Amino acid sequence: MKNTASSKKKFLNLALIATLIAIGVHLYLTLHYYGLKYGTAEGGSVCNINEVLNCDAVTASKYSALFGVPVALWGVVANIVLLYFLAVTRFNMVQDQAKTSRYAFLFSGITIIGTLVMAAISLSFMSNLCIFCIGAYILSIIGFIGIWLGAEDLSVANLTDDVKDIFTTEKWVGGFLLAIPAFAFLGNIMYLESHGLSDIEKMAKEKVAYWSAAPQQTFDLSAGLTLQKGSSEPVMTIVEFADFRCPHCKHAAPTLHAFANSHPDVKLVFKPFPLDGTCNEAIRGGGDGISCGLASAVMCAEKMGQKGWAAHDYFFDQQEEIIRAGNLDKNLEDVSKATGLALEELKTCVKDPATAELIRKMAKEGETAQIQGTPTVFANGKLLSGGQLIPILEAAYRSLK
Repeated sequence: MKNTASSKKKFLNLALIATLIAIGVHLYLTLHYYGLKYGTAEGGSVCNINEVLNCDAVTASKYSALFGVPVALWGVVANIVLLYFLAVTRFNMVQDQAKTSRYAFLFSGITIIGTLVMAAISLSFMSNLCIFCIGAYILSIIGFIGIWLGAEDLSVANLTDDVKDIFTTEKWVGGFLLAIPAFAFLGNIMYLESHGLSDIEKMAKEKVAYWSAAPQQTFDLSAGLTLQKGSSEPVMTIVEFADFRCPHCKHAAPTLHAFANSHPDVKLVFKPFPLDGTCNEAIRGGGDGISCGLASAVMCAEKMGQKGWAAHDYFFDQQEEIIRAGNLDKNLEDVSKATGLALEELKTCVKDPATAELIRKMAKEGETAQIQGTPTVFANGKLLSGGQLIPILEAAYRSLK
């Protein structure tokens, strides 16, 4: 009997550890969801492996929220409640330890149902997978098994009686159950209000109305970097003008990339718009040539080995160092190492007059379209103000379906 009790404690310890880690994973995914969706992310998720194993694409999809609340935030709250039941059971903090362990089992069952539903959605309706999400699923399963093996007097009859008691003598358990949606909604509202985003849906409708009435622009879609996950004719073509030393452009980059990756019928075209008068006639007063050189390097990386997006991501990731150093030669050396491109060939391409002409041509497109700053986003040839935010992109996208 002593060995059995000892084994049960070990299984509950396992469930406790799995639940604690799950809270951390869900918290990271929640914070990244807000950063990516509302354009404040410092870069892509650490679990972006490739175009399929891509947490950003999953986060940007319509399946990442339930009733407007991030699925990850639901996971945080549900696992905190589960952690409470596990802790009071494991450390003998209640009189009826056996019954509380069964309530932990029931709450764990709720997380398992959520896990199975989200896993089914990922496999059936999405072309992307999130490594951290898969990790959270595995942790939920480990926790469930640990509680199953560690719970006392686990039987269908006891569980049935326990559920009945929630409505009579154990209403406090029902209170914890109701706390999950209550705190999930409250947490979401508090975040949005603290960041001035409580009216984001209303703002999205207004932005889409302005976009629908905006004048049509024409862009050369063959010039620039392009990204489309699917092969069909795109429903929406997004054209972004950006500068690699612009902080707001750095925040917009992962959001736009993730949105395109999560929508196979969306095409993203990136066009450099260096805020540098040495290659951009729209910028008065000259410049140091670095932004122009970075733009040229990205287009050369695409030409040399289809590494344009890799160079694009690298320059935004290293933006602070690029601004601090102010050394284009070092930037070219670093990006050649990061992308595996030959340095001398890259330098030759960057200095090629044809490359400079390509950058000037794309910058001229932005000037003709009368863009006022970076990043600037056009959707189907029309200016989409706030187009670096997923709620606005989604609203425009839905209006086209």
